[in-house]
Amino acid sequence: MFTARNIYLWLTSVIGFALVVSGFALLPQTDSLLIFALLFVLAVAAQATSTFLVGGDVIVEVGTAVSMATVSLYGPIAASVVAAAGVTTVTLINLQRNWKGWKGAAERISFNVGMSAIAIFLAGLTFEAVSAVFPPDTFITIVLAWIVASVVNDQINLWLLIGLLHFQSGIKPLDIWHQHKWAIPINVMVMSVGGGVLAFAIQQFDIIGIGIFFLPIALSAYSFRLYVNQAKKQMDNLEALVKERTSDLERANQDLEQANEGMATLSKEKDAFLAVLTHDMRTPLTSIKGYASILRDRELARDQQTHIAKIILRSEENLLEIVNNILEIEKMQSGAPILLERSSFDLALLAQTVAETISAQAMEKSITLNFEEVPSPIVVEADMNKIKRVITNLISNAVKYTPDGGNVWVVTGVDGRYAVVSVKDNGYGIPEDELPFIFDRYSRVKGHRSLAVGTGLGLAVVKSLVEAHGGNILVESEVDVGSTFSVNLPIKPAQ
Repeated sequence: MFTARNIYLWLTSVIGFALVVSGFALLPQTDSLLIFALLFVLAVAAQATSTFLVGGDVIVEVGTAVSMATVSLYGPIAASVVAAAGVTTVTLINLQRNWKGWKGAAERISFNVGMSAIAIFLAGLTFEAVSAVFPPDTFITIVLAWIVASVVNDQINLWLLIGLLHFQSGIKPLDIWHQHKWAIPINVMVMSVGGGVLAFAIQQFDIIGIGIFFLPIALSAYSFRLYVNQAKKQMDNLEALVKERTSDLERANQDLEQANEGMATLSKEKDAFLAVLTHDMRTPLTSIKGYASILRDRELARDQQTHIAKIILRSEENLLEIVNNILEIEKMQSGAPILLERSSFDLALLAQTVAETISAQAMEKSITLNFEEVPSPIVVEADMNKIKRVITNLISNAVKYTPDGGNVWVVTGVDGRYAVVSVKDNGYGIPEDELPFIFDRYSRVKGHRSLAVGTGLGLAVVKSLVEAHGGNILVESEVDVGSTFSVNLPIKPAQ
């Protein structure tokens, strides 16, 4: 396909290969073929010390110093052979790192050979021109010729490459040049000083001069390559570590955000709880204060005094229940395990005793409290006081949330490995969408808040106490039909 990019690439390649072929054709006329052959080998070997920077786009190497030395010793055309050998080697090394198929490899090798051959040829002509214009064999002439030739070599190489990149990707030439201009002084220094010293060493010491000069330079370049590669590994490790720490920091920030959200939620729950607590404690306290004032200030009949005393005692019991639930919740929130003082007792008898205790509360609302006696004891090994709190809480709730004249049933029995206490009522019932949340702390059924005093802690305490015994609590409820809470306790505690 005849595109500007392909025409440019193959034109550069053809000119370069023509120079290389011409160089090989002139070899029979060259003096000291052995030294030339050594320079050819050195140009190849030098590329083994090449260091790839900036993802392989920039190469630091000393092979160009060998081709520049060849310019001084054998002329520009012969130098193109050495330059082509060196650039082919470094291209093959780079292709191993970034293989893109045979077609791409062939194009890359041919263009690099053409580019380096053209650059060294023009640099050689520049070297000869400067040497011819200025007084021969003077220090200033020699230094100037090497520096100017090295600049020409470097810039021709760079601009030929810039041309290909421009035709290929449309990148502005000056943008590419500015990105790579930092390497110009390094390349010029390597070519001018390295090439000049190598040429001088060969002229003075023949083959021995190659070893004297080139071996230390090659070793230094190889050491630099090892250093850069190790630095890259360290940077990769550092980047991985930074990435890991950044990920850890992001997770920590997420955890912190979640914790802050949780704290905000808890703060709202606390504020809501304090508001409810203030209201719920004020009601019995107001009742106690009011009826106590009546007893103090009025002469009442015995039956009136008894009635007021019962109201005061009921208000006191409500306050005590609120305080006990708060204390129990505080223990749970502290993370301390619930300590159980286990003993063997009759669960059926305990349930009956609790029901009888609450019967007075039920009578005040004309609620019938039914208890079915079982023919034989249901013996469990548990903390009797805590199980008593569970049963008391459930029966009290049933009485609270059952309208006047209703019924509450307390049933005990055995279901497999579990002893069961069920408290059933025909009260207000719980909406289906609120059932999953009734055991949450501070949770109260919305429609029940105006019906009775409560903090939303009782059922949370009940659930925790039952589960501490290895049991579970189930609930079934329907609005305006009633609710059934069933506590299942293992007859024998888990070992």
